[in-house]
Amino acid sequence: MRSAATLFAVVECLFTLGAKESESPGSIVTRGVLVKNPYPLTETATSFDANRTYELAPLIELSLANNPYTRSAWFNALASSASVGEAKAPYYPKLRFQASAGYDQGYNPIQTGPETYQRVSIKPGLQLEYLLLDFGRRAADVRRTVALLEGANLSFSRRVQTTVFAVQQSYFAHTAALSQREATRTNLEFTRTLLAMVEAQVANGLGTKPELDAARKTFSQAEFDLATADRNVEVTLGNLRVATGLEANAPLRVTLDSKENGPLEGLSGKVDQLIDTAVAKRPDLAARVADIQASRAATERAKADFLPKVSLQGSWNNESYGYKAQQSGVNGTFNNTYNNVGGFAVMSWDLFDGFERVERVKKRQAEESEARSNAEATRLETTRDVWTSYNDSLKARKRVTYALALVTSANENFNAAQAAFQNGLATITELISSQSSLAAARFEQAGAQADYLTSLASLSLAMGQFDTPSATKVQPARL
Repeated sequence: MRSAATLFAVVECLFTLGAKESESPGSIVTRGVLVKNPYPLTETATSFDANRTYELAPLIELSLANNPYTRSAWFNALASSASVGEAKAPYYPKLRFQASAGYDQGYNPIQTGPETYQRVSIKPGLQLEYLLLDFGRRAADVRRTVALLEGANLSFSRRVQTTVFAVQQSYFAHTAALSQREATRTNLEFTRTLLAMVEAQVANGLGTKPELDAARKTFSQAEFDLATADRNVEVTLGNLRVATGLEANAPLRVTLDSKENGPLEGLSGKVDQLIDTAVAKRPDLAARVADIQASRAATERAKADFLPKVSLQGSWNNESYGYKAQQSGVNGTFNNTYNNVGGFAVMSWDLFDGFERVERVKKRQAEESEARSNAEATRLETTRDVWTSYNDSLKARKRVTYALALVTSANENFNAAQAAFQNGLATITELISSQSSLAAARFEQAGAQADYLTSLASLSLAMGQFDTPSATKVQPARL
């Protein structure tokens, strides 16, 4: 009975220690082993500062630290890393502790009369199991989880690339909206001055009613254009905030980045060469290849289930009991302790299971074929993305050249019309038309520049190249 009391005290101590707050989850046995893995991009990235004005590089750095989609991809890779360790666990022996304690009573019918007994016992024990031979089951599980980890790492790298592109796209759209708003404000100020001048001319009898109506219409249109430009600035700023992992109404302030001339200044070559580079470098395409490897390992694992398993099993149990019995008026009390030890080599072999293993192999083979088809589809999509982005970049570059020429021409026409109007050689309608053309040209130039930079970023994303601005300190990590 003393050993029973000792064991109860040990169990109570374990529960007491396990109930205390610890730095890692689990019992005291796992304390220091279950360590929470941090997100790797937050250590070098700064937190959001509402008093700071951000350019492109700090925005990318902020996004990599705060974007929840990027975090989700990282922790998915972390879970895949743990799956590899879980798959390797069957290579180690399993040791289990089990203890039972309690009270029972009963009787045994014997020739001399019923024998009654009362018994208190405690039975601690250890069970050992070691899998010696499984004909490739464990190896296939490890290969599958390693391939899935590689795919998760590649998916995380791809998520980082899409996050960077989302920030670049939103930033270029927002800076274009800012430039367009500035051009719209300039146009509004000019139309306001022009309207005041026409009103003065009409009051002095030097202007006509149609000219006044045209000036008022132009001024109203300029006010509407400014309201539209203000709306575009706010919407693009909200998109940029969300891309950086902030709420759409966060107090984020953005300025034009004078150091960045474009994310892909060094990218050049024929489209065929760019497609070959993309097929070789795209992380999501490499992740599809890893999926094929994982599916192949799963098929091998399913086939291995047709073979037997050989394991070594051993046990040790200790029983301490107090036993009180009575038979035909004779009473007796007994106390004792004994050890029970056993060891066996065990072979298990499922001979028939209703064709469950057959169907499992068919399923795994179909999943492997599906993974191959998905990889081929991703490869085709990669070539399409590069082809489309490449041609979009050529078009956007020509649009920039066209917009520059348009601004130059519109500015010259406006200066000529303004000089002619001041000398009485042009009408107010001609001056308004030339100013409207100049405002439209400036608006077009801002949009063309943003589209060109976005097309370069899109081509970079399609090729799978991770080229962050030089001022960005955050880089993706791998498990």
